[in-house]
Order: sequence, then C-alpha cells, then structure tokens
Amino acid sequence: MSTMTNPQPDEEAVRPESAAASPESVATKPEFAATNLESTAASLEKTAASLEKTETSLETTATSLETTETSLETTATKPESTADRPESATAKRRKALRKLLWFALSVLAFVLVYFGLEAYMDYGARVTLAITLAVIVLWVLEPIPFSMTAVLVLFLLPISGAVSTDLILSGFASPAIFLIVAGMMIASGVEQTPLGKRLAYQLLYWFGEKKGGVLAGIILVPQVMAFFIPAAAVRTAMLLPIVFSITSILGVKAGDVRGKKLMMGVVIGCGISGTAVLPAALGNVITVDLINTYLQTHVTYTDWLVLALPMWLIMIPASWWVLYRSFPVKEPMPSGLKEKMKELIAELGPVSSREKRLMGILAGVCVLWALEGVHGWPPVIPALIGAVLMAWPGIKVADWEKILDVKFAPLVMLGVTLSLGRALYETGVTGYLSKWMESDLTLYLFSNPALAVLTVAVLTQLIHKVTSNVSTAVIATVPVVMALAAHSPDSPALLLAFVAGLTSLYGFILVVETIPGVMVHGTGWVTQQDFFVPGFWLTLVTTGLTFLMALTWWKWLGYY
Repeated sequence: MSTMTNPQPDEEAVRPESAAASPESVATKPEFAATNLESTAASLEKTAASLEKTETSLETTATSLETTETSLETTATKPESTADRPESATAKRRKALRKLLWFALSVLAFVLVYFGLEAYMDYGARVTLAITLAVIVLWVLEPIPFSMTAVLVLFLLPISGAVSTDLILSGFASPAIFLIVAGMMIASGVEQTPLGKRLAYQLLYWFGEKKGGVLAGIILVPQVMAFFIPAAAVRTAMLLPIVFSITSILGVKAGDVRGKKLMMGVVIGCGISGTAVLPAALGNVITVDLINTYLQTHVTYTDWLVLALPMWLIMIPASWWVLYRSFPVKEPMPSGLKEKMKELIAELGPVSSREKRLMGILAGVCVLWALEGVHGWPPVIPALIGAVLMAWPGIKVADWEKILDVKFAPLVMLGVTLSLGRALYETGVTGYLSKWMESDLTLYLFSNPALAVLTVAVLTQLIHKVTSNVSTAVIATVPVVMALAAHSPDSPALLLAFVAGLTSLYGFILVVETIPGVMVHGTGWVTQQDFFVPGFWLTLVTTGLTFLMALTWWKWLGYY
C-alpha cells in the first residue's frame, strides 16, 4: 500500500509551509497546530488501513471471479469434449450396425418364407406373404421411419408381379383415407381455438381437488375429445402441456410416483379414448374397411358405438382404479389446483361466439354420424362438411390454409395398410393361413361364439406384442380371423373381426404398442418398467371384459 497516494496528504503538506511563512500565527497557537497535525496523521492512518482492507477484498473477489469463470468455461466445454470422444463415434457405428442387422433380419424373413413355402403356396401368395413379413420386421424394429417402410410396399409388390399396381394403390381410394383427412382437418380447426383447452381446464376444475380427482380428470379429457379430435396422437399432444402445467402447480417433478401416475393417465386415457367412437382411432377405420370389403356388409358409426359403448364406459373407471392402485402414494389433497384452473379459464375469457359456432359445427357432425342409418351418408361426408364449414365465410372459426396443413405420413401408413390387407386377401394368403390353422381345437373354439371371442382377444394381444404398431396388428389379425370364421358356420365373423380390431387398441404393456405410449415415454417422465404393472392388469381387465361382453351385451344384440 506504500505505492498508493492520497490527495489529502499533499494538501496538509502545504499547510505547515504556509504556517512557517507566518510565524505570528504559529507562535500564537502552537498547541492547536500540533493537535491538528496529530489528528490529520491519525485520519490518514485510518484511511490507509481502510484502503488496504478494500484492496484485499477486491483481490479476493477477483480470485473468486476467475475461479467461477474457469468453472463456467470447463462446464461449457464438457458437452463438446464429450461429443468428440471416441465413444460417440463408436456409438454411431454400433447404431449403423444395428440397423444393418435389422435389415438383414428383414431379408432373412423374406427368404425363409419365399423359399420355405415354395411347395405349399403359389407364387403370388408366397411373394405377398414374404414381403408382408419382411415389412412387419421393419415396422417392429424401425431402422427406418414407419412411413418409409410403407412406401417400400407400394413398389415392391408390383415389381415382383405378385399384384397389380391398381390393387396396391386401391387402399388410397378408400373412404377411410378421406375420413382420416377430414378428421385431421377438424382437429386442426379445433386447435386454432381455445375450445380444447377450455374443456380440459373445466374438467380439471371439477375433479381437481377430490381424492384421485386429478388422475380422473386427465383420463376423462381425451374421452370427450375423442368425439371431435379423431387422432389419438393429436389428443395426446394437446393434453401433455396441460398435464405439465398441473405437475408444476402441484410441485411434482420427474421421477416422482405421482408424476408417473399422472403421465400413465395420459397414456391409458388416450389409449382407450378411441374405443367407441369410430373415427377416433385409425385401427377402427381400418377394421371397418376390411369388414365392409370382405364380408360384403356395412358397419356404420352407430353400429360401432352401440357395440363398444358398454365396454368403453366400464374401461374408464377401471383404468382409473388400476392406475390409482398401481402407483400407491400418500399424497396430500391437491391445493391451489382448482384456483389455478379457475384463473386459466378466466384468462380464456367468456365463451366467444367463435367457440359457440365451432361447438355447433361439431355437434352437427356428430348428429349426422349418428343418423347414418337414416340418410345413408358414410362418416366421411359429415366430416368433410364440418371441415369446410369451419372456414366458410360468415361462419369462419379457423383459417382454411391451416386446416389444410395435415400430416401426410399417417395417410401413407393407412393407405398402404389397407392395400396390404387387400393384397393378402386377393392373393389367397389369408385362405392359406386359415387352412393351416385349422385343427380340431380351432374348430371347437370357433364353434362356440363366446370362446371364439376370447380366443381372438388373446391371440390379438399376443400378436400386438410382436407387431407393436396398431395398424400392423389390425392387418395381421383381422383378415386371418375372418378367414378362420369362414370355415365354421357358427362363428360370428363380423363380431370376431370387430373384437380383433378393438383389442388392437389396447396395448398397455409395452411402450411401442401405441402412439400415446411412445409420446409420453419420450418426455422422460416414465420408463418401460412403469408400464408393466398397470399394463398387465389392464390387459387382463380388457380381455375379461371382452369375454363378458360376448356372454351378455353382444349376444343380446343378436350378433350370434
């Protein structure tokens, strides 16, 4: 500190000199001058000590800042150094090798079927079955996107000469394609308004502060959405942000048992929401198209609703109970959630005329669906009418350009799946498979309608565990079930096909069995292990309910 200077000493140094120049002043007040000098010296000493302390403090702060900066630089460089590690390149090579292995397994499946069944099937059926199994392997292992695998079917089957180009493209001319298009357009229109959020907030406001009420509200929201938002993926995407908001309000974090329970509520709630509403699930649409095509009948929106309604109404509380018991936790009654939902509803403001017009359009579409038996219009017609009305001048509730912005990948998947089902039927693959599956046991099971229903439900669940994708599970079971039923005059073919299609929706044990499962698992809040316990019990519940419906409701309706 000796190098540091202060302006005050210079000023004080001048004062003694001027005092020396005035001897009279010094002579008259010698004691005062001495006292003044002593006081000034003491003050300077204190100032110097204070400055020394300040300098020491600044040096300490600078050292701390340097340490912090070094720490931040180290932290910032960690991801980069991790990315540059050899393990990253090794992981990439392993991923590439894994994909090559999956492709090799797909080719192996084709070779085994094509050459192994040469003596038992004609060329067209053999090639179609071989390509189908190879594609299923790719769909299950997913080395490439689902839709890309689907496109392979569009050119592999015609190139092989197994089927004609017209047949393999016929699935895209199905009304089911345009029903999904119209449904996605309606969903896009709804997303442009606060109606979906208002519905979710209101249900959670009613149920939120009751025991298990939050879980009940989460399960109920997609059930109501199913009537006007036809895709389970869209319902899941709309519900997830709301559930994240709830977890934030309740102070629930990822990894908490309560968080797992609520997220599994999204999976199961969205999974069962397509049970009774025909356009609410892609599997339903595919099943009905196959039934109408090969059984030469016509299943309406109301037919499906009446068949599945009791099961749907039972599955809702059953799902809540299973999840509530599968994730036991001593949780306090939710506090503040009701007030928060009330605030969010208030932020949306009163129901606008725009939302009222939208509700009128949706109600009109549902009424037209329900009256299909009266006017004879297939479900696609009311859906298209509703989509157009949403953007019609004078009624407009949504922007037409945004309504048209629908995803193409699901349409490719649906079109190829329908075409593949027709190819399996037209080339005789389903006939061969049903003939090989014939046995005394099979004939006995299919001769009793109730046992046949139980057999189909169990068989579909097993196949679903292998095929993972709902559409793939439907196409792998429904045609074969209808072919098997054709060999037994007492088998209700339509009911069995319905059971196979409906059971395909209930994939609860593995993450990959349903789109909601994949989406929720991707948030990191749940793991595959979290699916096992509730999934196992719900699978037993759905299988038991299916058998119960066969013994009671479906029998009373006269389906056998």
